[in-house]
Order: sequence, then C-alpha cells, then structure tokens
Amino acid sequence: MKLPTLALIAATVLPAAGVDFVRQIQLVQGQPVVYDMPVSGLNGQILSKPLEGDGAILQLYAYHDETYDPFSLLDVGVGSLAHVNVSLDSHLVDVDLLGIHLDVILGGSGEYQPLPQLIDEITVGSHLPEATLKLRSEDPYQPPRTRADRPFAMDLSIRKLAEPGNPLGGISKVKLERDFKFYHPDLHVPYPNGAGQGSYDEIFEFTKNGDFSDPEIYQLLPAQSPTKACGEETFTARVPLGGSGREAAVASSTIQVWPVCDAVIENLESGKRYSGVPPQARVVCNELYPDSVTYAQIYKGQPVLGTQGQILGSSVVSFNTYDPQDAVVPLTLSENDIKEDGTYTIEVLTVTPFDERRPERLAYVTFEIDRTIKVNGTLTTASN
Repeated sequence: MKLPTLALIAATVLPAAGVDFVRQIQLVQGQPVVYDMPVSGLNGQILSKPLEGDGAILQLYAYHDETYDPFSLLDVGVGSLAHVNVSLDSHLVDVDLLGIHLDVILGGSGEYQPLPQLIDEITVGSHLPEATLKLRSEDPYQPPRTRADRPFAMDLSIRKLAEPGNPLGGISKVKLERDFKFYHPDLHVPYPNGAGQGSYDEIFEFTKNGDFSDPEIYQLLPAQSPTKACGEETFTARVPLGGSGREAAVASSTIQVWPVCDAVIENLESGKRYSGVPPQARVVCNELYPDSVTYAQIYKGQPVLGTQGQILGSSVVSFNTYDPQDAVVPLTLSENDIKEDGTYTIEVLTVTPFDERRPERLAYVTFEIDRTIKVNGTLTTASN
C-alpha cells in the first residue's frame, strides 16, 4: 500500500520555537498502535508509517515548548486505558474510526507539561472496493471440486465500487479473470516447476455494485480429451491501483476438476456362450471420482438402463478421498446369481454426488449361460 505523504504547511502559523509531531493511529494485527513522528521546521513533508488494514488516522500537533521531547511509540490493547508520554490534555479521547476503538487517558502525571495543539486531522486509506467470490458445484466437498463433464456455478458480490461519474473519483471497475493449472497425472497437484499453467483470453468487467451469479459454467482446461481433464481453474476479481498498471486482487476462488472415470470388463466377451461366469472375470476401473461407490450387477436379459439387478459383492468399491482412484475387482458369482440358463447382462455402475447420486453406467457385457451337457456317442451291440 502506498504510504501517504503529509504536507505540513499548517504548522507555519505556530511560533518558530514549537516542536511539532504527527500522530498515526491504526490497527496492526488486530491491535491499535500509535506512532508519534517528530517534525522539524515550518514546512516540508514526512512519510507515514506503513498502513495496515483499511487505513489510519493522522493527526498533526504542535508544541509551544521545544524542550519537550515528542518521541513515542505506544502499543495499546483494545479498550484498555494507558498513560501516554505525550500530554495533550487531561481528559478522555475516544477514537472510533476504521474499526479502531482506543481509549487513551492523556496526561495525568500531576506535573505541568507543555500542551500541544491539534492543528489538523485526516483519515487515509486505500479505499479498495470489496468483493466476495464463491465457486460451487453439485459436490459439497471443500475446497470446491467438480467432474470434467459437469457444470459448476459462480457467485460474485461487489461493494464500495465508485460510480463512473463520481466527482470524488475512486475505483469504478472490477475485472474478472480466469486462470488454469494442469495437475500431475500421478500426484494430482499442480506441477512443481510451474508447467501447465495459463490464463484464458476471456475477461469480464463489472462497473456496478451488486450480486452477480452464473449458474452453469463448464471447465475449459485445454486437455486433449475434455472429459479426461485434470487440474484446477481459478477466478480472480482484480481492481487497478492508480495509473501504474498495477492491480490488486480483491477476491478469488479455485475449483478442482477431476476426470470422468471409465471401466472395462475383462475375460468375459459379449455374445459368447458360457457354462458359467469364468473365474478370471474382473472389472478394471480408472480414475474413479474421489467421492464414489462403484459396483457390478447382473440381471437376466438384454441391457436396459435403470434395471436393478443382483449386486455382486466382490465388485463393490467405495472411496472418500482427495483425488481419483483406480481399482481392479473380481466378478465372483454364486449359483443363486444365475439360477437358470439364458441371456444375462453384467453392468458396472458408479454413484457420485452428481445427477442427484443416481447410478451411472460405466460398462456392460451381455452373454449366454448354457449348462446343458451334450454327449456325442455311438450305440453298438455285440453278438457271439
């Protein structure tokens, strides 16, 4: 934050023998702090202490007795009473600006002290607009995350933005930028060397205070396969700082993007006839969503979406983790699962926070079960 420069021309009305000082009052790490900065001469400039929080109160005082030493640095707890080594008057001073609540008893030593006079008082600060930005998806997990094929929403609130025609000036525009980072395929975090990062060309500008929302946003990670995108997107609200080209971020939110999972049924061919499900049949699952339950089910007949079959206990796998997971599970069936011969379908389904947690089909195979034993032979008779 730029430090304010104070012009001291007001001090020229005082006698030359006066020793002046500027008092700076502000909050530092939640605690009120008072800085007293001596001033020499009748005119000139001084640089304030660094500003923290929303700003500071700056007061200009002048002494009529140059023998008094005005150097001081006071750190006072909120609401406490303190004796300040700069005597202004013997009464209570209340400061209630910028969230500063400081009661200071001035003087009180019982001895005469030369009294300075308050010449001027100003409040300075950055006066930045305020904004809150929130990204949310169907998955309530925090930090926000979504799946590469699902939309997410953004809520943006802007306050204290100056009107474009305000004669007092001020910041009248908020710019919304959108950046991305790819994740390492194994570690599932941004690349440590900064690779795979960038910004999108599209930038939005807001010139009014208010609440803004976009209920349907899709990730734009430049992956070879959009459904397999793995990374994060960050939305940042920025405001300009003067004419130097510098900007300040007033709000930001990031959402993780995880790939769409897939599954393959191995060692069980569609359309083939079996006397029973092969013992080596299995399901290979890739990049299962971090919050998911995945399983295989079997039912008689051709594949029909929404059919409720018999869940194969050996195939059930559940995750509640940070990042996507892989799994290999067997397809173990008992006699109760296949009570008669005919056409059967095995489906692999997954349940995630999306689509109201309705099961989604990842893979299926349809095959024939035929346990009829055929014996080919020749009947012969023997005679003596």
